[in-house]
Amino acid sequence: MACRILSILGLILAGFVIAGVTVWGALVLFYLAPGGGSVRTALAWIFAAIGLVTIAGLVVRRVRWPAFVAFAVGFVLVVVAWNSVKPSNDRDWQTEVAVLPYATINGDLVTVHNIRNFDYRTETDFTPAYYDRTFDLRRLDRVDLMASYGMGPNIAHIFLSFGFGDDHLPMSIEVRKTRSKEYSTLQGFFRQYEVYYVVGDERDVVRVRTNYRKSPPEQVYMFRVRGPIENGRRVFLDYIRDITC
Repeated sequence: MACRILSILGLILAGFVIAGVTVWGALVLFYLAPGGGSVRTALAWIFAAIGLVTIAGLVVRRVRWPAFVAFAVGFVLVVVAWNSVKPSNDRDWQTEVAVLPYATINGDLVTVHNIRNFDYRTETDFTPAYYDRTFDLRRLDRVDLMASYGMGPNIAHIFLSFGFGDDHLPMSIEVRKTRSKEYSTLQGFFRQYEVYYVVGDERDVVRVRTNYRKSPPEQVYMFRVRGPIENGRRVFLDYIRDITC
């Protein structure tokens, strides 16, 4: 009797696992499979149907193994589609993320190029502007953690601002959006965006959130990070190396 109960529980657990993989795999094929929209939609539905048959096969023994084999083959194709997506810098980017920052290091001196400092009139109406500045690592004396809330009190975008005396350099890791694609959380889970490091003046990176974004409005909070400043320098250099790769 105990073996029977364990067998039933195992089948139920397997059903939940297959259902979860089926939903994930169908969405992977819908977003990432090669071909046009109709081809990707068809592949997603086919994999979803195979998943449903596989779940049914947990009860109907005669179709169990053929269904598992078909599901395994389909899952391999899903994994191939998932791993086939490669990032690119060659797209029609939105103006805010069109110019890549980079840095050059000379001992303790780090020169950051293309620091964004837009002159905003509204969130979407602005004059692009960039500048270069050299920062002395020996003068880095604080790191601020910035939390921007625009979707309620439970979700925040986190970024850092590095302080060098009177100079501040915020760095925010965000999605890099094209002109034809707005942000979607669901699409973000399925590799539809490249990652972009926004390196900007605080008058840009912070003020656009506090003064100009209205849909939804954002609230920004600053928290001073406490700890050895050597750790802050290591984090700063990690960011610098990432934008320079």
